[in-house]
Amino acid sequence: MEVRPTLLTPCRTDFVMEALVESARVLSKDHLCCVCEDVRADFICMQCQVMLCSACTKAHKKLPVSRSHDVESVSTVTPERLAASRPALCADHGDKHAKYFCREHRLAVCSACKANKHKVCQEVNILDDEIKAVQNSMKHLTKILVKAEQKLEQAIGQLTSRLQEVDVSEHEDMAQVDKSCDRLHKLVEDFRNKLKEKTRTSHLKIRNSLRDVKTDLSNRLGKVTSHKHIVAIVTAVSPRPALIHMTQALTDRVNSLDLSAHLQQEVWVKPFSSVKCCQEVAGRVEEELLMWDQQKTDTKKPFLNSDSIGMQNFSKAGH
Repeated sequence: MEVRPTLLTPCRTDFVMEALVESARVLSKDHLCCVCEDVRADFICMQCQVMLCSACTKAHKKLPVSRSHDVESVSTVTPERLAASRPALCADHGDKHAKYFCREHRLAVCSACKANKHKVCQEVNILDDEIKAVQNSMKHLTKILVKAEQKLEQAIGQLTSRLQEVDVSEHEDMAQVDKSCDRLHKLVEDFRNKLKEKTRTSHLKIRNSLRDVKTDLSNRLGKVTSHKHIVAIVTAVSPRPALIHMTQALTDRVNSLDLSAHLQQEVWVKPFSSVKCCQEVAGRVEEELLMWDQQKTDTKKPFLNSDSIGMQNFSKAGH
């Protein structure tokens, strides 16, 4: 299934790292109120990225410009959460908050830039609307990856069961081979070895084929799981403009993945079974031995050997 993103942007993972580094730097500083300077700060404004004491926190929440900001305890805030809460800044005016997104230039801009530099641009949308759109795209990507992951895990489980069935089948066939060949003793030892080798080779061929398919699906699962984690991390920690820029690259990556969990018909092909062949050979051996016993005085009667007993029959059964 192909995912069509809302925004077409290159993948800039450095945005994420820059945001994380900056957030970690903010949290690692001495916990002192940015206003009082010598008073311990117990809170941090998620939008302003500054630490505040209790008194300044109350004032911060009362100011019209900051009353809607999220102020949280410093002890509970992580660099990832702080990075995700960084305000969107204008591409041309780093000190102004961006309220719009120009699709033509792929830039987050302030009101002044919208009115001046981007007034003739066809699509200049509200930044929050664009953010919601890419967040929905991320959710859609996650759903696709989760579904593919589940299907791949189910397919691998089926392959595991098939491998167990092949092992059991091989064990049963080998036991039948031994039972039949033991009746022939050393006289047909060569025949026994050839029959076992054919059985082993048949099972080995199918086992190797199944393992190859399982390995391929495991590799697909690894890539799907890895991309699911990347989408989750980017969604959780990317600043909002960075999230816009990264959506297309992540979408392209997911579209390039092989998400198929379909098992081809050859997976269900059963290995060569030597049971019927063994029964026929044993019957022929018994018949030949009985006839030989009845005609033991006839020196012209050929004695049993691996060729006369059933090697030709075995060869036909193998085909």
